[in-house]
Amino acid sequence: MEVIKLKSKGDDVKKWQLFLIGQGLLKDVADGIFGPNTDEATKVFQKKYNLGSDGIVGQLTYAKAMQLGFQIVPEPKVVSKKDIYWMPPKPSFTPLSSNAERQKLFGKYSYKLIDDCNIQITDNWQKENIIKVNIPQLIGVGSAPKSGDIYFHKLAAKQMQDLFVAWEKEGLNKQILTWAGSFVPRMVRGSVTVLSNHAFGTAFDINVTWNGLGVIPARIDQKGSVRELIPLANKYGFYWGGHYPSRQDGMHFEVAKLLQ
Repeated sequence: MEVIKLKSKGDDVKKWQLFLIGQGLLKDVADGIFGPNTDEATKVFQKKYNLGSDGIVGQLTYAKAMQLGFQIVPEPKVVSKKDIYWMPPKPSFTPLSSNAERQKLFGKYSYKLIDDCNIQITDNWQKENIIKVNIPQLIGVGSAPKSGDIYFHKLAAKQMQDLFVAWEKEGLNKQILTWAGSFVPRMVRGSVTVLSNHAFGTAFDINVTWNGLGVIPARIDQKGSVRELIPLANKYGFYWGGHYPSRQDGMHFEVAKLLQ
């Protein structure tokens, strides 16, 4: 990757912005333009890790980011689960990447932005579509509701429950260390135009600490890895954010195919 700084443009800048968003340092659009907000977030990152604070993303800044999972080069492609770099294969279906695709499956609603990320739904869609769903496998998981009750879209509630049952039967639920919610009315992080799958109650995040936005998802031998969970998730119609073509989001699971 090239050295980037204020006024730089391109894919390297966008990748860096997504990393900063995932670190909670940048609250802006990942547009590939190294503007004042990206400059300030970069300086905060550098100061946090005693790298100076010149806003220039060079060797030392990249090196520290890599320690936190920022990807410089692709991981080697392997097919054996015995290899620590094993990555589950992509499913036959694709993610829902636009508002129109999500609205077609889960319904369209009116909303207004209440800040740079969150929205308020202004019609009856939430009341008509979002229901309480009990996931007993979440009881005792970090940050999950003590009751195991979460909120999800009614059309995908059963396959959500069935997925957690399937994980439990295979002994994989032990790999779920933390929970970060399902229905959250907001935009995709880094966008002010695209609604998140969370805003439709059709996504959830797990093991966030080890699988942040813009970083390589934890390897199969590392704490917090979700890679072994993916094949069953795909079977139940969920697409994994670690398979996104444009950014890594290894914490994220979203309904991309309804099984009803």
